[in-house]
Amino acid sequence: MVWLIPCLFILGCESGDKEGAREGSPPGASDAVPADTGAGDTDTVDTGEAGDGDGDGDTSQPDGDSGQTEDTGEAPDTGDDDDDYIEPTGFIGSACSSDGDCDYDGGVCLTDGFPRGMCSSECDLYCPDADGHPVTFCVDGAAISDGDLEGGWCVSRCDFSIHPDMGCRDDYGCLIESRHGESWTETYACLPGDETDLNSCHFELADRGIAFEPTIRAVDHPEDRPDIDCIIEDPVWILSPVFGVDLKYYDGSPTPRTLAACDLAHAVADTVEDVVDSGVTSILHVGTYNCRMIGGTDSLSRHGYADAIDIYGFEFDEGHTWTLIDHWEHDTTTPTTDAGRFLYEAAYRWYEDWIWTIILTPNYNTAHDNHFHVDLTPGSHFIEFTDGRFIGPAPYAD
Repeated sequence: MVWLIPCLFILGCESGDKEGAREGSPPGASDAVPADTGAGDTDTVDTGEAGDGDGDGDTSQPDGDSGQTEDTGEAPDTGDDDDDYIEPTGFIGSACSSDGDCDYDGGVCLTDGFPRGMCSSECDLYCPDADGHPVTFCVDGAAISDGDLEGGWCVSRCDFSIHPDMGCRDDYGCLIESRHGESWTETYACLPGDETDLNSCHFELADRGIAFEPTIRAVDHPEDRPDIDCIIEDPVWILSPVFGVDLKYYDGSPTPRTLAACDLAHAVADTVEDVVDSGVTSILHVGTYNCRMIGGTDSLSRHGYADAIDIYGFEFDEGHTWTLIDHWEHDTTTPTTDAGRFLYEAAYRWYEDWIWTIILTPNYNTAHDNHFHVDLTPGSHFIEFTDGRFIGPAPYAD
C-alpha cells in the first residue's frame, strides 16, 4: 500500500537546514541544542549556567567568588531514614544550627521559619555554586521569610540528583520563584514548607530514579518568525548518566545537562533501557531543543518543543562505537553486519514499543544519513495519514 503524502505534511521531515548551526555540527545535523550550551537563551529563561550567571562552567569558584570551601563537619539530623540518601552539608540550602555550619564566605544560618535551619547568604542577582550541591538561585528575602528578610538571599534549586524523592530536602518544597532583581526570570527553588509546583510527570521521573532538574523556559521564536512560538512542556535538564548510560555529543564530548520536555526525558530513559543490556555505555546525539522551522516548510520542528532528539550512534563497553553515518546499511530490511543489524533492529523496537511516534532513519533522506531523528509528535496530528505513527523510509511515492 502506498500513501501519496507530500513531505510537507510530515512534521518530522527534517531537512538538514544549516542556519544557526552549532559550529562543528556533523553534516546534515538538525542543529539542536545538545546540552547546557546557552544556545537560544533569552533574558527571561533559566539557562542553568554554572555559577548562576557567568556560564563558565567553573563550579569550584563561580562568579569570581573564591570564598567557598569544601563541606566540613556533621549536619544536624536530617530525619531521613533512607540509607542510600546522603544529605549534603555545609553549603547554601543545607541544614544548619548556627552560622558555623555554613562554611563558606558570607555563610549565614537562617533558623526562624526554616525547619532544621537553612544555610544562605545575601545576594544581588547571583549566588555561588559548589560541587556536590544543587545549583543555587537568588530570591527575594520576603518570599522565603514572610517579609522578615530584606534584599536578596541564596537558596538551592530543585535537584533530583541530590534529593531524589522530592527535589528538595525534607520540609522544603519545590516552588517556582522569581530571581531577586529580575522578576521576569523564574526557576524551581527549594523554599520552606511542604507545597510543591511539580507535577506527575516530574514525580514519575523521580520514581524511575532519573536525575534531573526542573526548570522554566520563556517562550522563544524561530529566527524571523515572531508569529511562531517555541514552548517546552514541563522543561527539565536531564542529568547524565541515565541508568548508567552517558549522554554525549556526537564527537564524544560529555553533555552532562541536556534540555528536554519532561516527556522526552521519559522517552530517552525508555531508549536507554532498551539498549543498555546490549552493552551500550553512551548514547551519542546531535541535540534536543532548537527553536527553528523545518527547512522548506511553514511548520515548527519538533526540536522547537524539545520533544525530539537526534541520535548519532552508540558507544559500547567493549570499546567500539557504532554510528549511523558509518554503519547503517541503506535500502535493506536485512542488514548483514552486527552494527547494521543493531541499528536497524533498535529503531524498529522503538517503533513497536511506542517509545517514539516519529522515527526518521538514514533511509528517509540524505539529511538523515548520520542520525536517527526521533520525536514525540502527538498522534492526532497525523492520524489521517499514518495512523499516528511513522518510521522511515518515507510513506509517500518517490
